[in-house]
Parts: sequence; structure tokens; C-alpha cells
Amino acid sequence: MNLNSLQQKILTHLEPLPTGNQDWATASIVERGKFTIGETVTGILRSLRRGEPMIWDPWILKDDNIYRMFYLKGLEGQNPWWTVSNICAAISTDMDTWQDLGSILEPEPSNNWESGRVCAGCAYQEDGIYYLFYSAGGKQEPYLKNEAIGLATSNDGLHFSRTSNNYLLKPEDDDLWYGRSQWTGHFHWRDPYIFKDDKTGNYYMFICASSKAIGNFQGCIGLAVSDKISGPYKLLPPAIEAPNDAIDWPYYHMERPQVIYKDGKYHLFFSCFKMLMNPKWLQKLPHKKITNSSLYWYISDNVSGPYKPANDEFIVSGSEKTGMYGTNFLQISMEAEKLIAYGWYHRLHTLAVSQRFQVNWKDTISLVP
Repeated sequence: MNLNSLQQKILTHLEPLPTGNQDWATASIVERGKFTIGETVTGILRSLRRGEPMIWDPWILKDDNIYRMFYLKGLEGQNPWWTVSNICAAISTDMDTWQDLGSILEPEPSNNWESGRVCAGCAYQEDGIYYLFYSAGGKQEPYLKNEAIGLATSNDGLHFSRTSNNYLLKPEDDDLWYGRSQWTGHFHWRDPYIFKDDKTGNYYMFICASSKAIGNFQGCIGLAVSDKISGPYKLLPPAIEAPNDAIDWPYYHMERPQVIYKDGKYHLFFSCFKMLMNPKWLQKLPHKKITNSSLYWYISDNVSGPYKPANDEFIVSGSEKTGMYGTNFLQISMEAEKLIAYGWYHRLHTLAVSQRFQVNWKDTISLVP
């Protein structure tokens, strides 16, 4: 499920090169040349992996001495590629050798809201029960671009069953804070991440969502809370919200959120493809650290926010060069400081799960290959 070291190095060098949806009307000859090089090398790497499955969006639960990994698997050649996916799983004791368990949760044809795809989420273990929070969408309109969040549970971490045929959480059409993308018509409501706050004992769900704002860039981090892991969850205002007039807001969406509490602060991380970021915002940046791999970093004194950029560059140093997307952090030992970063190689649709990228977190954060 991982690439060899040479392929990883190639992807690291490719990552800063432009990909997809570029504004070629204003692009320089150099930029166009870089794009051609990137696409050519990517094509060669893809040809070497012909016949391999299309897999993406891993998330990992450390369960004593076992790493339980969940990931999405789709159909090669599907257009759009994200409209078909199952949740698969694998287990490991060393993060090097994985036992693939195959598909553990598939779309349910009898439930319109999750008949087309089941998507990324998170896993949580409490009192001997494994909770798998996932997002899902329908097979065809009007459900195709409508997402909701569901819950499945397990007693052994291997076999999961839905807790209900209905979704666990989705805003109503007239919700005060959350709405539909004006650019694509997509109702973003996916990638749930559960964080238990030791201060209150409550469970907070962070979600990739869209604010009710003016403009094409409405990405926000939705938020809900419950006093029980299984819910019900109450909607709260977004943890990060696009302003009412989002003309200069950077993000079309904020994917794969993760929250870590450290040194008295709540740290919120998320990803956004550069091709889906506001070009007006990108043009104002004095640096070139924004790539598809850049991991965005916000902080807050309160679990519910508001969250603000952690530094002037908005990003975790070094993340822009990894070649990964949807980067998350994982504690791999009893030492709280020992973290690794993992995700997936978006150019090739394969997983990037290993101990290669170490997280150096002191006053600031950087990724060290």
C-alpha cells in the first residue's frame, strides 16, 4: 500500500509543481513548463502502478500495541473519482507490515443518503466498543452532492454494523451557519473528527463544511457537541468560519480536520487542494509554500474556538514538500512528543502511511523526512 523510497523522493520533488485547474491565461511559460514536467512524471509513475487499486484518506486508531488503519477504496477510471468508495481496513503492530482486512463498510443501497459512497471519518475506542464515524453521499441527484455523517460500531474492531439506517448528523436546509457551496452546488458535510475534551468531558465533532457566506470560497470547520460518544450531537457555530463576504477567503473546503491539545492550546489542522484555493488570496502571499500538500494550522484557547492561524504562514513547515494530502499526526509511543505524519499521495491515489515523516513540535511544528 506504500511506495518505494525512490518513488517517494520523486513525489517530494514533484509536489511544488503546479497541478490541475491552473489559470493558464496568466501563467508564465515557466509555470506551464513545470506543469508539463509534473504531469509527465506523474504519468510514468502511474503506469508503473497500473492495476493497483485507487485508495486514499487513511486514518489510524492506536489500540494498545495494534495500529488499526481505515482508508477509502474506489474504482480506477471512475469520473468523478470520488463518487464511488468503500471503507477498508488494515492492522499492523509495527507500521511497516500491514494485514489488509478488505472492505468493512460499503454504501447501503436502501439508504438514499449513503447509497453512493461512504467516505472518510475517524475511529474511537471507549469501554470496549469501537466507534467508526464516517461521512457518506448518495448515488445520484439529489443525493450525489449531499453529504451526511453516520456511525457504525464494533465489539472487536474488525466487524462494524451501522447504528441506524438514518444519518447521525446533518444540518437542515435552513441552518443558521451551514449551507451549500455556491461554486459547485456541493453540500460539504464530511470528514468527522471526534475530540474528547478532558476539561468538560464532552465530545466535539469537527467537520469539513461550508459557511453561509457570499462568494465561491466558503470553506469552514463545522462543529457539534455531545455528552455521549454515540450522540445525539448538537450543532454549534463553526470552529473556523468564512466571513460573510468571503471574496478574499482562501478555502473552498477544509478537509480532514484534526485537533490536538498541547501546552494549554487547542491545535486544529486541515488540508485544502491548492487548485481549489482562492487565487486572489494566493497572489497576496509573499512565499511559495502553498502546495496541495500544505497542512494548515490554527490554534485556540477554547475547544470550540474561534481558531486563528498559528503563524504568519498558516502552515506546518515542511508539509508543502511531502507529496501527501490529508495529512494527520499520530502518536506512536508513550512519549507524547513522538509523532509521525501520514496521509496519501494524491497524484497517484495511494497511501502514505509509514514512519518516514517525523513531527518536530517545540515552539513551532515542522515535518522532518
